[in-house]
Amino acid sequence: MCSWSTILKVPRRLRKVSEDAYEPQVLSIGPEKPSSPYMPEMDECKKKCLERVTLRLGKKKVKQYSQDMNIAQAYKKFYPHLSEEDQERAKNDILLDGVFIVELLCAEPLRDFAPIFKFKWIQTACLHDLLLLENQLPFFVLADLYRLSMEANRRTTGEGIIEADPTDGGQGFASKAFAVLSTLLPGPSNWVQNHSSIEDTDNIMHLLSLVHDRWSPSPEGIMRHEEWYKKKLGDEEKKIEGDEENGLIIDTMGEHSYSKYWKRWFGRDKENVRKGLDEWQSIRCATELEEAGIKFVKIGIDSKGNTNYSNVVSLFDIRFRNATMKIPTFVVDDHTERLFRNLIAYELYSQGSTYVLDYVTFMDNLINSAKDVQVLRFSGVIVNMLGDDEAVAQMINKLRQHVTLCGKSFYYDEIFVDVKKHCARRWSIWKAKLSRDYFNSPWALLSFLAALLIILLAIGSFVTALLPLVDKKLRN
Repeated sequence: MCSWSTILKVPRRLRKVSEDAYEPQVLSIGPEKPSSPYMPEMDECKKKCLERVTLRLGKKKVKQYSQDMNIAQAYKKFYPHLSEEDQERAKNDILLDGVFIVELLCAEPLRDFAPIFKFKWIQTACLHDLLLLENQLPFFVLADLYRLSMEANRRTTGEGIIEADPTDGGQGFASKAFAVLSTLLPGPSNWVQNHSSIEDTDNIMHLLSLVHDRWSPSPEGIMRHEEWYKKKLGDEEKKIEGDEENGLIIDTMGEHSYSKYWKRWFGRDKENVRKGLDEWQSIRCATELEEAGIKFVKIGIDSKGNTNYSNVVSLFDIRFRNATMKIPTFVVDDHTERLFRNLIAYELYSQGSTYVLDYVTFMDNLINSAKDVQVLRFSGVIVNMLGDDEAVAQMINKLRQHVTLCGKSFYYDEIFVDVKKHCARRWSIWKAKLSRDYFNSPWALLSFLAALLIILLAIGSFVTALLPLVDKKLRN
């Protein structure tokens, strides 16, 4: 079971940037649920879901679960600040919301008994609301309620009943919930196949945690980054040893007072440390990189979410080689900002990977203005469903406001270093400028060749006129 003991809150500094991104549109969850415009209709739907499960299982069984099982643990552990008079209401809310979530993710469509779900957008909005940081229930409660529904299924048959699952517990619910919620994420979906069966559920805090912790780059990409990171640390240690031998680092507090890594960052002046960090935190924008000869190429995605590259399984698998940057197609729509903001807020608390924040940092470097979005859109890297390139640029730039990189390493460190090396070569920039100014179209090429021909003819005429004079002078 996850060791975290509270439902996380979005930091105030992030809320100030975009309050609506953290508020539910349709579905509010938990004892401290935020309000939503559709709360009355959704509350009625939740009651009908509970009635359906109660009818299948029996009122006595459901009541016993409410009193004896993990619901009691949930409100005490995750909502310890609630007053005693609010605790009974909290138990009812958790039961009501939990049953609804399980039915929504694992049962037949709810439109059969809930008229509001006849509108397709309602179900989509509900799924997106399940990925808000403050709109969560503890995962172990949902897993137990899933087990309860499984038991109900063994007692009855009919429409809307959850199919039997051999795992019959947290693993079964995790797999089913993940299969549904992962469809909301942009980019390739090859990575979903690696998590079709989820065995380890001990560290899953809630549904947002379930999706985040499994949205990852390809195994090859992760391995390559780990090797790069180890090599980088090794190079830094060698540099430290060399500095020590040359007397650049003086240990004034004893031979073993500082570790070598500590010396690396605190034994030198702050300006050098900041310079070292900036090496990978900043690269040029897409427009300037294109002017420097870097070509942007999309990694296309078919209707099933697959790509033609075996080592590209998700949005995070970006490649840079031979002045070509290959990036999976990124569809930007009305849900993109809410999704990324809540995943980033979760990463600020998480001790695990920060692939989402690293990806946003990468895109924030590429995009400074609408012109940069246009460059990426023309290459197929970005599909702009918002319609306005300036809106995409502002959205990407604001995602990093009041957010600092919090992972132990930056996933695109190697790409940043390689891009900087490319831009440092003057020949690369000259070649790109020559290609852009003189060879970007057939007419430009013809004009260049015509001008070159005129110059050659002029030189030829000059040489032809000069030769008789030189010959005459030699004879004299």
